[in-house]
Amino acid sequence: MEDTDSIDRLRQMIDSIIPTRTDLAYPKEAVALGTIVRSIPEDRLGVVVDAYYGDVDKDKKKIIIYTVMLFADHKKTMYTGRLPDSILVMNEYEYDIIAYLMLPPLDLERLAKFIKEPLL
Repeated sequence: MEDTDSIDRLRQMIDSIIPTRTDLAYPKEAVALGTIVRSIPEDRLGVVVDAYYGDVDKDKKKIIIYTVMLFADHKKTMYTGRLPDSILVMNEYEYDIIAYLMLPPLDLERLAKFIKEPLL
């Protein structure tokens, strides 16, 4: 039962972060949805699921804030025997991520469908 509860919670999380409207005010300077990124503070890979304008910097330029879904980090737990970290959704300033533009963006709708399928 614990596995199905985890899968249900993961489904709810994915459904809550994927934009459903086409008229979102997405910043024109932002990387595309689905872009693979690395969070510098968390040192984890993830994917961009949303972006919006946040604060203004000292030059009066709008700062883009990305909502990123960070993948579980299994390398830290491979040899320690600890349980791996779970998927983490957080907001990061544009200065706190590295975007891998040489990789094509992931299709978030297909990713959500894949995650919704039972993993066993």
